[in-house]
Amino acid sequence: MILCGGREIPAPEGGWPDEPDTPCCEGMWLDGWAACTCWVPVFNHDHQAPPDETAAKLLAAGLEPTVRPGGMCGDCAYRPDSPEKSGDENYRGDADFLERIAQDGERFWCHDGMLLVTEWRHPSGLTVPGHPGAYIPPIEAAVPYRADGQPGYLCAGWAARRKAIEAKLQGIRERAATRMEG
Repeated sequence: MILCGGREIPAPEGGWPDEPDTPCCEGMWLDGWAACTCWVPVFNHDHQAPPDETAAKLLAAGLEPTVRPGGMCGDCAYRPDSPEKSGDENYRGDADFLERIAQDGERFWCHDGMLLVTEWRHPSGLTVPGHPGAYIPPIEAAVPYRADGQPGYLCAGWAARRKAIEAKLQGIRERAATRMEG
């Protein structure tokens, strides 16, 4: 499953406060605030649970998921000026990664409508902002679901790149077949 952003908890401005005298969990005890497993994500949308596994069953039967309607979103990872294509270290993946998954046909899901972590809240009351690419949708049988409970869309940028690669390969195959016939 390939999604942007991450689940890492960023340090707050000014750094982490002193660790509590009594750690709240094993992660805190072993490696401090960033490794604590008690953080709770706060999302950009209220969300509904996926209604059922119908989408997963259709994918298992060979039906391809829907590509995001309307083409690439405004901050698509496949846009030339995206943080991913620009090599921003704060985002997962880079231009080579995006090219490889399009060549391999490994599905890349659009983040549009997915749950985005806007902040992380610790039971102690400490909060830290979420990463702008920290999408954490509910996932059922390898299908990410949007906040409205519907299956995610395939990334339109990924689909366009994949289609261009397939067209190029088809042209190469046809030229090779013509040479073999002649």
